[in-house]
Amino acid sequence: MKHACGFTLLEVLVALAIFAVVAASVLTASARSLQTASRLEDKTLAMWIADNRLTDLQLREAAPSSGREQGELDYAGRRWEWLSEIEATSDPALRRVTLWVAPRQQRSKGKLEERAVVRLVGFLGGTP
Repeated sequence: MKHACGFTLLEVLVALAIFAVVAASVLTASARSLQTASRLEDKTLAMWIADNRLTDLQLREAAPSSGREQGELDYAGRRWEWLSEIEATSDPALRRVTLWVAPRQQRSKGKLEERAVVRLVGFLGGTP
């Protein structure tokens, strides 16, 4: 009588269960990695927008007055919102600038400051 070589049904089911657990964990890790990459891309683009806006304010011939200004722009094929707030400081020659940048949403949920991906603080120098 010959002995049949091969796997039993129980061994196959255990192997499939192990494979399913490993596959699920790999998919979860991949999804997290994609989310992290997307978040990093948003932060990088938003920081470039904020930095460009601050540079634009610094290069103006006339020092901007205190107050808030808001706008939208297309950057890297996407729509973005920005908000700048210029405040006086204890030094009359300096103004503090706070910039917030967020991706444009169809339905804005909350203030831009709360939705912002990036917040950049800088200073403008000039004559008092």
